[in-house]
Amino acid sequence: MIKLAKAFYRGFVGGPSFESCIHHRLILEDKLLTLDVPDSNVAAVPSTIDISFPYNSTSWFNQHKEDYLYHEYVHMLTENWMYLPPVSYLPSSEYGMLSCQLRIKQTSEINAQDKNQLKRFVIELYDRFHWAADGKNTEITEKIKLQKSKSSVTWTEAEIKEEIEEYIKLHGYPPLPAAKEVIFNNRQWVFYQVKRNNSLSRQDFYCLPLSEHAFLEVEFNHRVDRSDKHKKWAKHALESQQRIMESIKLSDLPPDLDNLITDNSNNV
Repeated sequence: MIKLAKAFYRGFVGGPSFESCIHHRLILEDKLLTLDVPDSNVAAVPSTIDISFPYNSTSWFNQHKEDYLYHEYVHMLTENWMYLPPVSYLPSSEYGMLSCQLRIKQTSEINAQDKNQLKRFVIELYDRFHWAADGKNTEITEKIKLQKSKSSVTWTEAEIKEEIEEYIKLHGYPPLPAAKEVIFNNRQWVFYQVKRNNSLSRQDFYCLPLSEHAFLEVEFNHRVDRSDKHKKWAKHALESQQRIMESIKLSDLPPDLDNLITDNSNNV
């Protein structure tokens, strides 16, 4: 009864619960990455999690890498948390979902330890993908230019450009705000966000250089299924994201590694 009353007061159930965290310890060559992540409240088939990531190895990266949109990475771990109404009547009544994914990325195009280069690089990857010959923004541009060329009304170049920009804002991939630097545990991360103006869903990315050609990326995906209920859980999701980022620590690898594997399955 108390839980139900609390749920009605908050306006939702679910989301990350820091009363049930998993303390992860991951080996990144000569470094130890630790973080506390609440256990998922989404039913899924249990999967094993690697604990060793030789991020400087090109052969290792090519063997394990995955591709999604403009992202090329080696997956480390993922957790998902649903936000639900206090009382669910229909299967499609979910408010939304927050997910957190850690991954390793490599690049030979820049020195990833140079924060200014890394800030430009993550934005350029997004732009190059969506403005490529087969990219969504290019498709939209060509479609509108073709429509206007067949129109009985004469359109100026400025008018066509304006319509293309507006259509991309709503249906394509508009320009991103510049990436910026943020600090967690005395380490500088590069942060950027992918979001449309007409959607509450978004992806927040945090990038931490590991070497000249490799960096750690943490993605938080805020998927909004019901925009009318987003205010109920938006603050909780953002606070949870902040708390997870504050738990991430990178230190020198300790000499005793015997308990790393078992520690990965222990609750905090």
